[in-house]
Amino acid sequence: MSTPINNKLVIVIIAMLAMIAPFCIDTYLPAFPSIATDLGASAIEMQQTLSLYLLGYAVMTLFCGAISDALGRRRVILVALIGFVITTFGLALAENIELFLLLRLIQGGFASVASVVGRAVVRDLFHGHQAQQVMAIGMVLFGIAPAVAPIIGGMLEISFGWRSIFVFLIIFGFILFIMVSSGLKESLPKEQRHSMHPIALLKNYLHALSKFHFLELCLIIAFNFGGIFLFITAAPQVMFVHLGLTAADFHIMFVPIVAGMMFGAYLSSRTAGRMSVRRALQWGYAIMFVGAVLSFSLAYSLPVSAFTVVVPLMVYSVGMSFCMPMLSILCMDELPNNRGLASSLQTFVHMCMGAIVAGAVVPLVFDKIQYMATTLLLMYAVALLMFINVNRRKSLEYVVEG
Repeated sequence: MSTPINNKLVIVIIAMLAMIAPFCIDTYLPAFPSIATDLGASAIEMQQTLSLYLLGYAVMTLFCGAISDALGRRRVILVALIGFVITTFGLALAENIELFLLLRLIQGGFASVASVVGRAVVRDLFHGHQAQQVMAIGMVLFGIAPAVAPIIGGMLEISFGWRSIFVFLIIFGFILFIMVSSGLKESLPKEQRHSMHPIALLKNYLHALSKFHFLELCLIIAFNFGGIFLFITAAPQVMFVHLGLTAADFHIMFVPIVAGMMFGAYLSSRTAGRMSVRRALQWGYAIMFVGAVLSFSLAYSLPVSAFTVVVPLMVYSVGMSFCMPMLSILCMDELPNNRGLASSLQTFVHMCMGAIVAGAVVPLVFDKIQYMATTLLLMYAVALLMFINVNRRKSLEYVVEG
């Protein structure tokens, strides 16, 4: 099935599907104190509302891509959106932290389907540098979500209370359901689908796990994002404690970071087909290097301020976002006949990293900005070493035809 690259509605829908994850994470961050007070939750329990969401997200990614390979993309997305709306409605009504934690785990599972299967739709419809362009354009649009999410969350929390944040998510999910049902056609023909038989699925998973370069690319993506996700999930501590700001000030941190992500994705769309993938990725890692070293240097040499924290993260996010579309396509091209499964496993590794960062790493390092900057630099170094290995041993070019 072929769809022209200028199909703006498809790109907007895919971008909005990807927006669900940052909306679920970032909109309620400014309301942490209010939710904790209302539900009688500790700081650790509030941090667990993030890590459990990410755990549910990660676990579901193991299955939803393979399910979409068998049943088709559109049907799976629609069912997941229904589940997302119902679960979010439960969160809006939750009266204790135990129920809230359980529903966040389930919400993460439904939310994962949108991002995973949406990425597979891109690779179904577009190929090579066109796929990079579409994925990058989608990331530019997607970048709006983390920029506006904490601002929207802060405004809703101040004006109507924290429960209104989840009402907003319900409305967003319902609108997206209407858009998908009316504007997104099935991208995976029946003759290209795979069996749902457990033996067939097991063989597909074992084949994917036997592909060393596929797993290495998954880990590279995860470590690239892990460093900056550390600061995103620790935003309440950074904003309220280290910078002494309020719920209305989250834009000071999030807008520059997301602007960097959007600019990096824009650059990726502009360089697609004009620069070799290998060369472009080298430039991306050079930009990330500047950001990571700057974060480390300023943390240890100057007093903590919005400038010393945010500016290095903005630079790092440009390089990270510039690399992301290319690395994602290279990752799926390792399994050209199982793109849903490839997208699933890629996201699973990514979100496992997020869950580890939010649940284990953040509580260890969020007391000092210096510790956080050091962790960012270490995670970048791991990603860089793996990229150097892939760059030396593998041809970094796209599969021309799917």
